[in-house]
Amino acid sequence: MTNTITNPRKPKIRLHQTDGYKFVNEVVKENQLNTVCEEARCPNIYECWDRRTATIMILGDVCTRACDFCAVQTGKPSWNDSLEPFRTAMAVKKMKLNHVVITSVDRDDLKNDYGARIWSDTINQIHHHTPCCTVEVLTPDFKGYLPALKTVFDAKPEIFSHNVECVERISKKVRSQASWKRSLDVLKHSVDHGLYTKTGMMLGFGESFDEVVDTMKQVRNLGVKIFTLGQYLRPTKNHFPVKRYISDREFANYKKVGLDLGFKVVESGSLVRSSYRADEQARANL
Repeated sequence: MTNTITNPRKPKIRLHQTDGYKFVNEVVKENQLNTVCEEARCPNIYECWDRRTATIMILGDVCTRACDFCAVQTGKPSWNDSLEPFRTAMAVKKMKLNHVVITSVDRDDLKNDYGARIWSDTINQIHHHTPCCTVEVLTPDFKGYLPALKTVFDAKPEIFSHNVECVERISKKVRSQASWKRSLDVLKHSVDHGLYTKTGMMLGFGESFDEVVDTMKQVRNLGVKIFTLGQYLRPTKNHFPVKRYISDREFANYKKVGLDLGFKVVESGSLVRSSYRADEQARANL
């Protein structure tokens, strides 16, 4: 049996609704939460929700940035919900998760801390209500504002992740409101704070093999321990075009290079995304 996920802003996605999928969907909707699985049209939604895992997206579903690779809606956010951290923790508890990934839209409109307090409250609420659950956060750059980063760091997520997204040469083309150096600085601050740190990138924007390897070397030299690589898939015809589809052999080569560089974990494959099998990574390395 197939059913349809509907959203007035997005094309319909047809999925086979297994018991695991229906359970996660029910918990997410019951707690009025957003997931990056739906908002970013992740190709792994079927597999992950069937395994009763999901990446919860806090701070609303409207992003203040307009990255040319991302399917999340952009505009002026209206979200204002101080109870979201508690509802997120209740969802995690109901799903009986041992590991959860939390992400968010960019909230450059929240000038005081860019949403860092909500991030901190969410981590703390999950730790309080489900102490056996490890928390992985995939954060924006908070404009590089150190007090905001420290607010998140001090909540002590078990894994801190922030994506470089692509090689430096292409960065401004696909994420014009971000900064390559700022992303590296965020990762360095996380490592210096003693957090287990992770980053990732998409391939297919027109980068070379050597550029990808150089990116891996740069972030490994910062002390990052987990690296993910996946194929960029164009969300709509209005987004950045795919320049090349990466072969399985090339993805395997990147994995070998990454492990040789000293990363603890390298996830490399066409459908790999930032939080793909994150629960297994946590079990094996924390």
